[in-house]
Amino acid sequence: MSAPTRSPAAEAAELLSETLEGAEANDREDLIRRLRRAREALRLARNTEREAAAVRTAGEETDRALASLGADLRFRRAALADPARANRLRAEFARARTRSEHERALAREWPQLLADGFATLGSDAEFAVRTASRAVLAETEAALAASDPRRDRARLEEQLRTRLVAEADRARGQARDTVSALADRLGRHLELDTPLEVPALPMVTPAALVDGLAPPPASSGGGRLPVPARMVGIVMPSYGGIMMAFVLTRIMGIHLPLWLLITGAVTAALALGGSAVMAERKRALDRRRQEARAGFRAVVDEFQIVLVKQLRDASRTAQTALRRAAGAAVTAREKATTEQLEAVRRSVDELRDTGRAVRAVDSDLASVADLRRRARRLAESA
Repeated sequence: MSAPTRSPAAEAAELLSETLEGAEANDREDLIRRLRRAREALRLARNTEREAAAVRTAGEETDRALASLGADLRFRRAALADPARANRLRAEFARARTRSEHERALAREWPQLLADGFATLGSDAEFAVRTASRAVLAETEAALAASDPRRDRARLEEQLRTRLVAEADRARGQARDTVSALADRLGRHLELDTPLEVPALPMVTPAALVDGLAPPPASSGGGRLPVPARMVGIVMPSYGGIMMAFVLTRIMGIHLPLWLLITGAVTAALALGGSAVMAERKRALDRRRQEARAGFRAVVDEFQIVLVKQLRDASRTAQTALRRAAGAAVTAREKATTEQLEAVRRSVDELRDTGRAVRAVDSDLASVADLRRRARRLAESA
């Protein structure tokens, strides 16, 4: 019994499927898209008045796709039969293997480079903050030595906070520049085609940092003594001056007019009392300056602790982000290099049986020629 005759639409569908398998095997995305469109158009036109036109289009599309696949196969056969192909493949395989080994060596070194870079960043940042804090404190103390805290304390404190804001901004900028330089250095060490993204430093603004510092303790008035104690400190020297004037004249047997004696005693009392008043004022000013100095030093110490901690936390966050970015870049490149190396290795292995590979290509060319004949007949008969 003879086999049943297939319809032109079934024949066209079979040709499209076989050609599509060949296009997929050769990674021809352009042919895959065209053949799938033709197959879908044929499916939609089945049992309609458009079926004949769809069959003819399917035959023509199949013929064009097979012609392109045939050209690829002929190129492959010529490459396989090329006498210089073996030398080229072996040289390419040697280069790929050398590049793979070089990239693995770089991958072993970059974690230590990253750790050393951020360790240096932390050390330099802490040293810079401590140095700047000492300079700010020295400037504040110099200004305090020429001022009266009772009158100028608010101005001095405002100047101190302004300087601290500037130093915090400078420290943050230096840290950001260091991280950027480190990311660039890491990218150049790894020989990446695309530079690594510079991670951000999660830190509060300098103004917010300084505003969050505890204010200096309120002034206690310079440690002033109670009024009775101050009066005793002033009156006693005056009383001593008066008594000295009377006693010395008695002991030395000097007889002076009473008015002269009283005048001398009052003068001595005023001189000693005035000296005591000036000394008390100076002691009070020194106590106020010492108190203000201690308060400003506490503010600077807290600023130093807070800023150093923020720099350390931001550095750890940036280090983690940069480690992930570098690791992802190295992994992606290693995957691409490995795939390329495996492809070249397979090509080198094929050299051991070039004859069989050529015969396989010839068989594929024969299949393509047969399919093209069927596709042409189908297109002409539709």
